Amino acid sequence: MLYSPRRLEVLLGAPLDLVTYDQIAALVGNADAREAEDLDYKGAIPGGDKEKTEKGNHDTAIDVATFANHIGGLIVVGMADVGDIPSKVLDVPFRGLQSRLRNAIAARVHPMPRFEMRSVAHPDDPDKGFLLISAPPSSLAPHAVSIPSQKEGGLRWPRRHGADKVWLAESEIAAAYRRRVMAATDQADRLLELENDAVLAAAVTSARHQYPLPLLVVTLVPDLPGDLLLDGLKVRAFEEATRQEVVMVGGTIATFETVSVAHRRLVAEVGANTPFAVRAQLYTDGAATFTVHPTAIAPAGSDNYTVRVLDAEIVSRAASALRYLARHARDRAAAGGAALVRIMLVADTHLHPAVSPQPELESLWPFDNPDFVRYRIDLNTTTKIVGAERPLGTRVSRLAFGESVVWLDDLADDGQPLARATAQLAGDLFQTYGVPENQQIRRDGTINVHAWGGHWETIKQWVQACDIPLADDA
Repeated sequence: MLYSPRRLEVLLGAPLDLVTYDQIAALVGNADAREAEDLDYKGAIPGGDKEKTEKGNHDTAIDVATFANHIGGLIVVGMADVGDIPSKVLDVPFRGLQSRLRNAIAARVHPMPRFEMRSVAHPDDPDKGFLLISAPPSSLAPHAVSIPSQKEGGLRWPRRHGADKVWLAESEIAAAYRRRVMAATDQADRLLELENDAVLAAAVTSARHQYPLPLLVVTLVPDLPGDLLLDGLKVRAFEEATRQEVVMVGGTIATFETVSVAHRRLVAEVGANTPFAVRAQLYTDGAATFTVHPTAIAPAGSDNYTVRVLDAEIVSRAASALRYLARHARDRAAAGGAALVRIMLVADTHLHPAVSPQPELESLWPFDNPDFVRYRIDLNTTTKIVGAERPLGTRVSRLAFGESVVWLDDLADDGQPLARATAQLAGDLFQTYGVPENQQIRRDGTINVHAWGGHWETIKQWVQACDIPLADDA
């Protein structure tokens, strides 16, 4: 999905994924469409003459880096300009253009920024038209530009300044790298804060007639925060969407029953105060949490404090949460880029460090049971015998985490990219239990049919609907 700034959507009359040839051509002569902090025009990018081709490739790479190092923006290839105002449609030929520019940008910009391209064909000639290059602001800034043909050319750091570019001075480069490091620290701190809030909310409403009650928490914090205006209109729209939205992968009915508002967030819930509670907290900046209680296979005896959960359920719940949270971040809050994501599994909601150290809870249920703190989780998997389970890991643990950085588009667009991200996170989580990787989804995003046990019939609906490939040995 193309990064689509709201100012440009208003200017063009549509999001960049949907804008038409005629809408772009209509910019000619429009003074409001002049080149700016987030908009640039390019005429034809030559593909024949070697020297001109190199210059066109290099100029495009610099422009992508300038936007990535600033507020993001759009390059319209195939439009001439006079005095920064679009003046004439030039209709560039598409053949080989995207692959040539993509390779040129990859070779010249370090680290390679996130950007997308879209060809918008002339109504009467599908082989030519406009090429849109959209680059969001980058959490990996600053991006440097090199010239491959110059062995000693070194690196330079460009940034957009109005309709032009400037080259960063040494002090500005140092400050930009410092911002990159500090942003990563701030993002990790926010993730921990939101995760703790989610656990505390679950602890308040956890079913008190049953324990241990395992808790799975999925937390997502985008690199590039959004800004959702939370008002009555947005809440009503969220409530209407929630009535129909099937969150769980492979599901067929709407997941949540109630909607509410808390400080700077929307909240969706179902089954509060029961062992089946599911809650999502969706923040206005695009960050979000998702909590669900996995099915706990009861300990075998009063002296057995090992809580068994099934690996297939953890994987399917994680995929569901990742997709739902990413769609909130990207589509509702307009966050962009990548996101820091963590999944956490605890043997009981009240055993999490955010809950157990609180003095006011120490004399309450369940802490009045001295054996309670002995609970640990053991990861199990289903065997070929229907209804049978066996231990999967070699270790038991009270608390486990899996963490990764993933692109929001990969999660929100579903299919194999979501499967790959889920496999990576679940594998990281399962290593706590002595398991090197999850069995249900391979690292390449293919599905292992035989590892899902009783969950397969539900998961199959998701796999078929998204056309996710099966593993070669499945």
